[in-house]
Amino acid sequence: MQATDRRRFTAPEGAQPINYRPSPSTSSPSSQTASSSTRIDGRKPDQVRPIFLQPGLVTEAAGSAYIEAGRTKLICAVYGPKPTALSSAFNPKAKLNVEVKFAPFASGVRRFVPGKDTEAATLAATLHQSILPSIILETMPKSQIDLFVTILESDGWDGDVSMATTAASIALAEAGIQLYGLTIGLCAASHPAFAATSPLLDPTRDEAFASTSFFSIALMPALGSVTNMRLTGTIDPTTLETVLEKCLEVSKGLHGVARQALLENVEKEEL
Repeated sequence: MQATDRRRFTAPEGAQPINYRPSPSTSSPSSQTASSSTRIDGRKPDQVRPIFLQPGLVTEAAGSAYIEAGRTKLICAVYGPKPTALSSAFNPKAKLNVEVKFAPFASGVRRFVPGKDTEAATLAATLHQSILPSIILETMPKSQIDLFVTILESDGWDGDVSMATTAASIALAEAGIQLYGLTIGLCAASHPAFAATSPLLDPTRDEAFASTSFFSIALMPALGSVTNMRLTGTIDPTTLETVLEKCLEVSKGLHGVARQALLENVEKEEL
């Protein structure tokens, strides 16, 4: 008698293995030619995804904003400014606390302990660096501002940072906190299927995964100043200059969208 492994469920006799058809999003970069002018989702290289903005969504918070662009969806809430603890030392400037959490269903892999992974901590640190220079901290001594970001759906780490930067700035402005200007977040990637002079703005997760270099920036278009910048990979200085010029041009349009969303929200509250 032949011995069998009782710990393993054997398949029925004559069964065949399942063959999965490859997804178009996981296809190799060679599926797109270098002369192609459109991406998988139909956008041009210098075109960002349509953005939906809704300030004032969280009624209990001093300021809030919901932003959605493609598969990236997140909500930001601001509480404060409020006095710091009596036991803490006097600080002539306000303190900004940033906390980022991923919903359990935010990505393809279920997060059983949301908010306690290194990815959320790194995102919160980057968001803190991008937003802090835009706040006039001197007007709020010995106070703190709590900023909470919940990512409902993620389409790439750098895209989450860019969208969170824009939403956080809108939420701070909606809370009545004095700012030097609205901060807009953008990201770009150099894809091997496109020319080096045509970087992909606002890339998706699949485009970022296949890219040779990745660039993210946070800037205040009204003042023409950069608050944070991050580069991964290698990029030619001439190409980097082209990316900066395109990001500055697109950020002006996004700044107008954010400004219009704030004005419409104020008019709605006055009615």
